[in-house]
Amino acid sequence: MTSAASAELSGPDQAEGSERVPDDAPVLPDHVLAAAGRPGPGPRFADPVWDLGPFLPRSTSQRTIVFTSVADPITALVLREYLYSRLRRGNSALVRRGPMKLTGIFGAAQKARTVIATLQAVGARRLSEVTTQHLQAALERWQAVSAEEAALRVTAVKHLFAHGPFLTADRLLVNPWPGRSAHAVAGVVRDEENTTERIPEATIAPLVKGAVFYVTTAGPDILAARAEYAELAVAHTTQRRPRGSGSARARIEEYVAELRATGRGVPALPTRQAARGVGVPTVDGVPQAPNAALVARLTGVSASVEVRRYLTEAATELGYEIGGLRTALSNWPSSGRPWRPGLGPLELATEVVQLRMACWIVIAYLSGMRDAEVRELAPDCAFTENGPDGRIRYKLRGRVLKGRKLAGEEAEWVVLDIVHQAVALLTAVNDDPTHLFGHKGMTSNSLVLFGSVNRRLNDFRDHLNALFSTSDIPYVPLHMAAPEPGTEPTAHDEPGREEKEDPEEEPVPWRLSTRQFRRTLAWHIAHQPFGVVAGARQYQHAELALFEGYAGTSASGFAAEVAAERAVAQLDYVEDLYRDWNDGHRASGGAAGRVNAEFDRIRRELGDLPGITASPARLRTMLQHLTKTLHPGVLNDCFYQHSTAVCAKRAHHTGRPLPLLTMCLTCPNARRSSVHLPRLTTARAQAQRPLDAPAGLSRLQAAALTTHIAELDHAIAELRTDTGGPST
Repeated sequence: MTSAASAELSGPDQAEGSERVPDDAPVLPDHVLAAAGRPGPGPRFADPVWDLGPFLPRSTSQRTIVFTSVADPITALVLREYLYSRLRRGNSALVRRGPMKLTGIFGAAQKARTVIATLQAVGARRLSEVTTQHLQAALERWQAVSAEEAALRVTAVKHLFAHGPFLTADRLLVNPWPGRSAHAVAGVVRDEENTTERIPEATIAPLVKGAVFYVTTAGPDILAARAEYAELAVAHTTQRRPRGSGSARARIEEYVAELRATGRGVPALPTRQAARGVGVPTVDGVPQAPNAALVARLTGVSASVEVRRYLTEAATELGYEIGGLRTALSNWPSSGRPWRPGLGPLELATEVVQLRMACWIVIAYLSGMRDAEVRELAPDCAFTENGPDGRIRYKLRGRVLKGRKLAGEEAEWVVLDIVHQAVALLTAVNDDPTHLFGHKGMTSNSLVLFGSVNRRLNDFRDHLNALFSTSDIPYVPLHMAAPEPGTEPTAHDEPGREEKEDPEEEPVPWRLSTRQFRRTLAWHIAHQPFGVVAGARQYQHAELALFEGYAGTSASGFAAEVAAERAVAQLDYVEDLYRDWNDGHRASGGAAGRVNAEFDRIRRELGDLPGITASPARLRTMLQHLTKTLHPGVLNDCFYQHSTAVCAKRAHHTGRPLPLLTMCLTCPNARRSSVHLPRLTTARAQAQRPLDAPAGLSRLQAAALTTHIAELDHAIAELRTDTGGPST
């Protein structure tokens, strides 16, 4: 620190009653240093850059705090002292009272800088000059962005005030919004439902299908091509000829004859290299110039001018093709053709990156793990155990970081066998001894961790579209972007007014992020009858272990997220049942009377008319209690009451009630509505089919099916003739 800066910091802005932190004081508390197990104290207080990387999980993207970018020395010292205090002291004014976790220091630094800059912009040069008017002006600026953004900034202001006694250069003297929470100040309305966006089914289905294809089919092709190129590299280094003999011209002629015999073209120069060349034309996306360097490795010759000339002449007959390695590629099922044009060294490097991304998707989406939990997995994370029923359980062993101490806590996840396949592929393409997603960098031999996952997710989607789209339809469909806030049609719009189409509005690719995968998976589990994941059918992973792993009791807290999604799904379903009833549709079954009576009570209190819901928010509140006993079903819904449940009386020997199909149709707890009618009709047709088969059935089988069909006919007739809706 310069003498001029020191003089300024000891001027009139100096806060009274606090002691300056020594310049050589270690930034990190003792417990962080001890947990890291690394020699040395880490960064010192006065260091221009705090390098925290050695003490953080490798999945943490930001590693340093740079103070040289802060021009004002007083602001720089305030930030240093504030962060130093946050790492050592809690804030009794907020819910989270303990010292800040080290991984939160980067967000705290950014928010504090933003707060100080905003307060300066509204007229407060120093924190000590801030008034309530300045705070209100700053709040209005933050609210103009969003209420959530404003809440984060208000929280930072409250932290700055709470740690004021430990700031020597400048401090807030006005208590910001005392007695009010940041959410209340910012005007945040809490939503019971998770606000993280859920990936649309039209997007997630092909994306996961493509990732599974990479793991099961393309991945082995990539490994084979890597092995081929590694062998060529060894041969080139040791100057061994991999194929053929005789002069260089003879070996090139032999290679061209091989291309002619197999119907292949001359390996083309990679697109990235061709773009750097002058006057290299491109036909159908293929540069019209030979990849002489690759051919030289394939044949054991030097990439001379003569070799390039001969290959160019051969291309007039054979044409050019992308790639050049001999490894055969598997077919993409939808087209029956190889899943991509050939592989060369550069294409191979690109595909290895895409393979890592595909493995991330398979692991994250088929486990419910967070991004950091996935990327912190060790190479030996996969193992199996025998379950109590004798089936093999495929598991991952890792660490949960969110809400835990810095090093995290050990946890296990039950997964599918394809997740183990993804782990095996990663161990084959990566070479980090401690991290499954660690690998050597492109420009050096130093180990790096697979990062920039949000960007790579969208790159992978675009890569799938480049490989598998048809001439008129993208493989991963586009998505119509949501309207900008304030542009949506409202109830105050004039009735009958025609909506004008925006000529510039066009569908765009869905913007993927890591958090969406966990939310989407939890939603799929919760919104399916009997807790069956939609993807279990759509992605051909219909195994019982799927649900066990997704909704198990992993320490990652995923089960709690599934439970929250299920609560919302249950309430959505009950609301649909009410609207169906309120619109006059029929309902039947043993529980129809009491449920319809409850609906009628709610309708009277709300003042609803058929087809109209007076207060959606109040309606959901009044329907909430029905979700506690509701179990949605395929042929009927169950509003379970133990005292009258037929399944509970007939299944005591198992220790738990079991759903019995024929019992549910006549159970006092069952209720059927219009949504079940087509399913009942389908079930009736399926039951009739064996009776009509020429082979015939035994007398007992025929009797059982006949009885079942009679019960289905009765249930169908009730929905078609009885009036279960509200009286009008």
